[in-house]
Formats: sequence, C-alpha cells, structure tokens
Amino acid sequence: MSKRDFIAREKEMAARNYEGRELEYLRQVLTSGKLSSLAGGEFTPKFEKEFAGMVGTRYAVAMNCCMSALHTAVISAGAGAGSEVICDPEYIFAAQAVLYDNAIPVFVDINPVTHNMNPEGIEPAITERTKAIIVTHAWGLPAEVDRIVEIAHRHNLLVIEDCAEAIAATYKGKYVGNWGDIGCFSFQASKQMSLGDGGMATTNSKQLAEKLAQNAGAPTSGSVSYGLHYGYRMTETTAAVGLAQLETLSENIKKLKTNAQYYDEAVAGCKWLRLQRGPDEAVHTFYHWAATFEGEKYGISLDDFKNAIEKADISSIAGYTDMPAYRHPLIKEKLAHAFHCPTYKGNKDNYPVGLCPVAEKVIPRVVIAYMIEPEETAKKEAEKLRQVIEELEKT
Repeated sequence: MSKRDFIAREKEMAARNYEGRELEYLRQVLTSGKLSSLAGGEFTPKFEKEFAGMVGTRYAVAMNCCMSALHTAVISAGAGAGSEVICDPEYIFAAQAVLYDNAIPVFVDINPVTHNMNPEGIEPAITERTKAIIVTHAWGLPAEVDRIVEIAHRHNLLVIEDCAEAIAATYKGKYVGNWGDIGCFSFQASKQMSLGDGGMATTNSKQLAEKLAQNAGAPTSGSVSYGLHYGYRMTETTAAVGLAQLETLSENIKKLKTNAQYYDEAVAGCKWLRLQRGPDEAVHTFYHWAATFEGEKYGISLDDFKNAIEKADISSIAGYTDMPAYRHPLIKEKLAHAFHCPTYKGNKDNYPVGLCPVAEKVIPRVVIAYMIEPEETAKKEAEKLRQVIEELEKT
C-alpha cells in the first residue's frame, strides 16, 4: 500500500458513528459555558475518574494527546540530558518522546511472534544512565509486562506502558496501564476510543500523578512560572466525547474481536502467515489484526505477496514502516538535539544495522489489517485475503 493509500485509509478509520451520549454531553458543556476544566468545567475530572476506575488505577490525568502523555511520563521518570530510556524498535513514538526531553533511546529487540519487547534483552541494555523503560503493547496485544516490571524495579527504573493501541487489553486478568508505574493511552481519531485526539496517563502513585498533572494543566500558577511545565490539558468538549465513548467501549471491543476472528479463519491452515498472539493470559483488543509473513520458507516472495494484496485491492498493509525505529530519519540522521548534547557520555552512534535483528526481519514482513470497520467489510476483506493465499499457494 502506498503512502497516499495509507493516509486515505487512516481517514476512513477516523470516520465514526457517534451514537452514544456524545451529543448530550457536548450540549451540557456548551450550555455550561465552561469549555475548560481550568474554568470550572466538570467533564475532564469526571472523565479522569471514570477512566481510572476502568483501568483500576488510583489516578488518571487527561491530556491533549498520547504523545503528550508519553513525553510527560519521560519527564516524570527524571529522564533528560545525559540519561537513557529503553524502548522497543517496532514503533518510533517511545523514542520520539525520549528525544523530546533530550534523553537518548536505547533499543531492545522484540519477540518475533508477539512483536512486543523481549524481556531477555532488557538487563544487558541497562547502564548507570538508564532512567526508565517504555514498553509498547503492540497492535493491542499486552507485552510480558510482569517480567519487565520485575526487572525494572530491581534496577530502580520506572516502567512506562505505551497503551496507545491496547485500551481495555488485559494481562493475567489485569488491565494494561495498571502494571507499570505510568500508563499512556491514545484517543486519536483512528483508535478504539475516537475523540478526534486526546490522551490519558494512569498511575497508582500520588507523587507521579502530581508530576503528570503539572504538565496537563496550566504551565503557570497565577501567571507565575515555577518550572518548565507544558500545557498539555484536555478540553471539556474532548472529555465529554471521551466520557460517552467510555460507556460504549466494552461493546466496541467485542466488535473488534469479532472482526479479527474473520481474519483468523481466513488464514487458518496457512503455514506462511504467523498470527501475532501471546500467551493465553494476554487478551488482545485488536487495534489491528497482525501476522508475520514467512513465505520465503515456502517459495513465496514478499514482493509477490505485496503485489497480490494490491491487485486484490485489500486494505491490509504488508511491511508497516519497513524499518525499525532507529532507521527512521529522526534517529539515523541525528536530527534531535540529544544526539549533539555534550552532557551525554554514552555512545550516540550506537544504532548499527543488526542492532535488533528480529525487528529488522519482522517489521518489513508484518501484515496488518484494520479492525475498526463494519462487520460486513471485515468479512469481505478477510475473504479477499483468503483468496490471495489460495492463489499464491497454487503457483
């Protein structure tokens, strides 16, 4: 799928039906005349309380987007110039948040089946400069976060969970965002909860909640600045939509799981598409259905598969970004100030090809399908994929 097609598909995902209480709550906000919680609006604090209750944490702090939540989590971890944060390499977002605060991202490879950070690689990556670990729950599948938290806390490191794609996912019966020290959620237009944009940070620590809130409110107090804080607050209108979306989230997740089942059935028996799944204790919420192409073992080339997908006009994408995070121009070309900061005493050029061999092999071969679509569309798209598999296996 071309970049233009990808953007068009993202726009399609962002087009939703808002059939809950969104309009009712928006009218209440507009009638109140208070479009900000700073002006006494009640929807943002209510949304925070309800979201914390859903995840099971003591605190939740609403923000304008998930990147703001990630950035603020990095700040709250004490990471900055001269320090490092461990990230996974399939996505750029964690590393970008680290670079926002002039820290250096250090990458740990992924598991080839789950696409999540491999806990076995964490300890060798820890140095005296490490402040935190950001673990992404890939495509909606929880990582082995219990193992990651145990390692991190043994080394006095904070664990930041990037739950942008995994809202309402559970691991061993416990919601993601409630395992580490801080959880970060996305409500961007294409996500399971679509608010146009928005984010939330969750934590069980009062101290961390206060640090997060410093950057999610006003950057000054009485027009006096007491620190370099950011104004990442959420508007009341966004919170109103969020509160309504939270009420229908459980039903919406069920629909995503139903859509994913059609794709599972379409690839059943296919030896060269490996499903992205974790242990039974990890409950996937399918922001995307994902698999890994392994056709070379069976005489099917990746190019042939991509061409077949394009010819069949399937909305699935093969290859995602085609590169690990450390090969993105931002890092490869050292475009962030952190790479030129004299405070950092480690190796700023330590991103060679082969750094994360599993990620380098898997990312160009990841196959993702959008689940946020009508059930009939999912059926048709899954059937197209099944037909592609049959045709390729004939040749």
